[in-house]
Amino acid sequence: MRQAASDRQDVVTAVAMRPEPAKASSSAWSWTPRVLPAPMRIVEQAFPNLLMAVSALAVLVLGTYTPFGVPVWAVGIFIPSVLLALVSTDPVHVTRQRAAVINVATMAMIFPVLVVRQSVVRIPFVDGGNGTLLAPTIATAAVIGLLVMLALGCAVLSQEDPEYSGIMFLPAAMMVPLLAGQSDLVSLPSALLLATAIFFVSALLTALASMLPGAFPALIAPAAIGLEFVLLTAFQNASLFPTGAGSAAKVLFFAIVVATLALAILVPMLSVWTRQVTRLAQTQSFSHA
Repeated sequence: MRQAASDRQDVVTAVAMRPEPAKASSSAWSWTPRVLPAPMRIVEQAFPNLLMAVSALAVLVLGTYTPFGVPVWAVGIFIPSVLLALVSTDPVHVTRQRAAVINVATMAMIFPVLVVRQSVVRIPFVDGGNGTLLAPTIATAAVIGLLVMLALGCAVLSQEDPEYSGIMFLPAAMMVPLLAGQSDLVSLPSALLLATAIFFVSALLTALASMLPGAFPALIAPAAIGLEFVLLTAFQNASLFPTGAGSAAKVLFFAIVVATLALAILVPMLSVWTRQVTRLAQTQSFSHA
């Protein structure tokens, strides 16, 4: 009898599936209580843009001295940021170094080409029929090409923090509506004043982004550019396109605006993709070693 009872106890009579425990959501867009970084950390992240703003303002105040046609004034803009990049070699300050490099590239490539593009657009005389469309088209293509190169640079340099790649690209993107939409020729002092304001606002937005959690910093650049267009339209009491622009000038302006907005949105995605490709390449190299 004991043996029979023991056999009956070992018989499985029912099977019940155990429910899986609920998983906590870990979305990058979820809002969690944010522990603000130290004030010095916030200032450090905004410092490269602030330094470029001060450099441009100093050159504006001291004057654009060009003996024998040599733009000596450019030294005052680039040297401080170059020195900042050279001294920020330790891993703690690598973000500051990368931002300084991008700022130098912005002022060396995007800024002068935008000024040149603005000078060749003679509104409303840009037209394919009289041969005035070629120069603005080439200048517009050059600006878009340089913006793409700069966006790729931001994506590669910010692959460890992809949500901040748009912030790094922001100064160059903010220059487009201010310079590409001007209907009058922009002098060098007024262009430097615009650059000063752009980098100062970018420094404030960088400080704001450092206090946001998750992937929310990636929204700063597109939102800032959109707000910039709205404010320009409101204060100028004109349309989004340059005043008096013909169809050809509108197409060129629309092309550069769309490219800028698209890059501001895509830069964080490119940065994430770059990080994945880099890690995949590193994994494959380790497996072959």
